[in-house]
Amino acid sequence: MINLYAAMLVTLGFLVAALIVVVLLPAYRRRIERFTAEALKRTLPLTEEEIRADKDRLRADFAMEVHRLESKLEDAGLMAARQRVEVNRRDAKIQELSEAIADQKMSVEEHENARRVLEQAILDRLPKVEQRLSETRKLLATRDREIKTLAATGAKQAAALEEASQLNKQREREIAQLRTTLDTRAVRNRDSVKGAAADANVALRTELEALREKSREQAAMIERLQAAGKMASNSEQSAEIKRLMLALAKTEAELNGIKSGLDGDDAERMALEDRIADIQVASDAKSTEIAKLKAMLQAYEDREHPPADFAQKADMGALQAEIDHQRQVITELRAEIAAGQERLSRQAIRFHEEMRRVGPAGENGAPATPPELPRPSLAERISAPRPPKLAANDTEGSAASESAREPRQGSSPIRALKVPSNGAGDVPKADLDGPPPLPASDAEPAQGVQGASPRRPRLLERISGVDKG
Repeated sequence: MINLYAAMLVTLGFLVAALIVVVLLPAYRRRIERFTAEALKRTLPLTEEEIRADKDRLRADFAMEVHRLESKLEDAGLMAARQRVEVNRRDAKIQELSEAIADQKMSVEEHENARRVLEQAILDRLPKVEQRLSETRKLLATRDREIKTLAATGAKQAAALEEASQLNKQREREIAQLRTTLDTRAVRNRDSVKGAAADANVALRTELEALREKSREQAAMIERLQAAGKMASNSEQSAEIKRLMLALAKTEAELNGIKSGLDGDDAERMALEDRIADIQVASDAKSTEIAKLKAMLQAYEDREHPPADFAQKADMGALQAEIDHQRQVITELRAEIAAGQERLSRQAIRFHEEMRRVGPAGENGAPATPPELPRPSLAERISAPRPPKLAANDTEGSAASESAREPRQGSSPIRALKVPSNGAGDVPKADLDGPPPLPASDAEPAQGVQGASPRRPRLLERISGVDKG
């Protein structure tokens, strides 16, 4: 009930409002028409002057619009010309890039051909290099053996010089003993025997002076040989051995450097292949960029790209320089080996000359002298009979000297005199044909073995044997 009443009220209000609108609508419409007519009257020209002014305004507006359109047309023409210039410039750049790519492809092909030729050359030269290395090792082994042989020869020469020095000292002791014996006999026989004893004493002193002179010459020669032997065998050989060892180490280092250089060539070849692949990738990227430039006509940012073949040429030049350096190293190695062989041969010749110079001196005990005329020996000059009271002392002295020198039989022999024990004083001519020789000092020191020789009586023993007679 309440709802129906409310609905009826709403409907009644709506109808009343519609009635009011219908009543007020004509007055509103007339007001609107009046306002619109007044607005049209204000806008439309009604007089001739107004109509003429309106036409002038329209003409001015049209002229302004035409001028504006002409300006836009000129701007569009200028823009089209600029675009044509830019298109032509980009076409020229595209052509240059195409030529650069073609040049790079040709350079890549050239580098590939050079790499193949270089690989083939390296493969062809590797056997020769290995053969030269083996020959160098053989030469170094031969040099080591010769150095060892020279060192052994120097040691043998040093031993021979030491033995010669010992022989010289032994001879000096014998001369001292002979001098003591002669002085003793001169005192004992001063009053008893005048003529023959004085002659024998003078002859004995002369013989002793000759022996002393020869001993001095032999001592000087031994000292000279010792000095030369020490300087040659010790300092020169040690210095030569050290230098040869250093040269050997240097040669091994250079050989290792050559091997590492060959390995480095392989690594550089692989790096060159990688670089060529990078250049190919860069060429593909540039081709794509050119296609994009043709399609989109955008602003080309990269102005100038230096050609990559300069880097490749620089790498190839560095590789060629490395190969030339390796050739130079091999040439220097050959020259050093040849110089070492020459020095070794000169040293061997010098040692052989030293051996030949020492050999005759060791056999004769002194430098070779021209043969002298035979003269009466010491035993023949002192063969005059002596008083019997000195025989016992002389016999004891000779026995002591013989027992003291028995272990050194082959050191310094002197020519023996076979004196008969009956005191006749006759000496064979074969034993009296010259002065007693000097001691021999190892005719062959390089072999280190001295042949055993029978012991012969010395000068003091011969004098004692003559006194016994």
